[in-house]
Amino acid sequence: MVVTRFAPSPTGFLHIGGVRTALYPYLLAKKNGGKYILRYEDTDQKRLVVEGYDMILQGLKTFGIVPDEIYKQSERLPVYKEYAEKLVTLGAAYYCFSTTEEIEKMRHDAEEKKMPFRFRSPYRDLSIAEAKKRIDAGEPCTIRQKLPVNKEILFTDELQGVVKFNTDDTDEGVLLKSDGFPTYHLAYLVDDHLMGVTHVFRGVEWLSSVPKHVMLYEALGIPIPKFYHLSLILDPAGGKLSKRKGAVAVHDFVNQGYLAEALLNFVSLLGWTPKIERIFGESEREFFSMQDMIDLFDTADLNKNSPIFNREKLLWYNQKYIQNLSSDELQKRFIKWMEEVKFDEPELVAAITAKGPDFLNTILSLEKTRIKILSEIPDAIRFYYIHKGNIDFTKFKQTKTLEKQQITEILDELIKKFSADDFNLETLLHEDWEATVRTLAEIKTLKAGSVFMLIRLALTDTQFSPPLFDVLKILGKDEVIARLNSYR
Repeated sequence: MVVTRFAPSPTGFLHIGGVRTALYPYLLAKKNGGKYILRYEDTDQKRLVVEGYDMILQGLKTFGIVPDEIYKQSERLPVYKEYAEKLVTLGAAYYCFSTTEEIEKMRHDAEEKKMPFRFRSPYRDLSIAEAKKRIDAGEPCTIRQKLPVNKEILFTDELQGVVKFNTDDTDEGVLLKSDGFPTYHLAYLVDDHLMGVTHVFRGVEWLSSVPKHVMLYEALGIPIPKFYHLSLILDPAGGKLSKRKGAVAVHDFVNQGYLAEALLNFVSLLGWTPKIERIFGESEREFFSMQDMIDLFDTADLNKNSPIFNREKLLWYNQKYIQNLSSDELQKRFIKWMEEVKFDEPELVAAITAKGPDFLNTILSLEKTRIKILSEIPDAIRFYYIHKGNIDFTKFKQTKTLEKQQITEILDELIKKFSADDFNLETLLHEDWEATVRTLAEIKTLKAGSVFMLIRLALTDTQFSPPLFDVLKILGKDEVIARLNSYR
């Protein structure tokens, strides 16, 4: 049976790069009817954020990634102690009494001599019996891995290919700390073995630790699972994704108004190119649901090159997903977003509530072609609910030459037309509206564009809005008249 896992450290919110590391093993497990494990690697207690457990789990659930089993390494300490001591007995590890200060001095001396530092403890050949005496006397110690001298290690990574290492270039790292907590190198390996993990997905930065891990597998007689070391996701400006260059946590993207399915679709393709047959001339398929990903996922389609996190492309994805939502669904997402981010604009919230869902639905059906993320909706819809009526027409190119008298006359004519008993805005045809404005512009010897812009500004407080005719229909006759009157 295929068994995979996602093993994050609970140090805060789920990183967007972590979503990819979590997704690929999930897809593989679900495609093969296997098991997907969430394992919190929380043995570094100094970096632990208690809320981090729930942050990560909720982050995964945001995307529909639900683990079959959940573990915390901090609850499994006796297991790691047992395996660490077994390695000592096998001669693949030893009790080390070197202090932090002594190790730092060795490191400093190597740097002074401009030599690479590869720690080798003076206690590596101390007998187990002598080490036990010192431990019984209360002397603190760690258990370190003991590597053979000058041994070449060949390792085949399923993604990166064959890599070669030499043990002389590798530190003899700590496996079990003096406080009884294991390091990553021991804990992950023991857990993967005991939990039956068959495929491991992790970042390429762990590739340099492979020689340590291979030696541990060999010493314990444990079969090595298939490894996929995923390349780093790079920022377009270069280097790793970092917060100073934009959002990197799932929480941040959600707060900005990105849809979970758009994020997941985008992230899935950062290192995976599903093989899909297409007819010559067809555009490449770019949209995949979770079920599509499960059905299509094949580790053979993973890429070893470092993908670029193109934020503009992500924005494009999100806009397309928003456009495909029904107005009802978009309204639900928007209201939920406002609640989750605690949207702080009481006047607008009150107005939305007062006007009701049908009014908002009508607006969103018109506006959603312009919206890229949910956080843009308040600015896009505000003028439908709140009219300031304080536009300075002289600040806009198309209306800056209009005299006050001309503005008044134009607005008066429009108010007169809208107020007529036989005028019905609901049945007004677009071509009749266009003709009315163009005739008015001709009478006043003005450009039609200037008159249209004047009306747009007067009604919406902005030069950017959907087609003016559609805006009129949404606002309604009484509101249009009231807004035009505010400039008289």
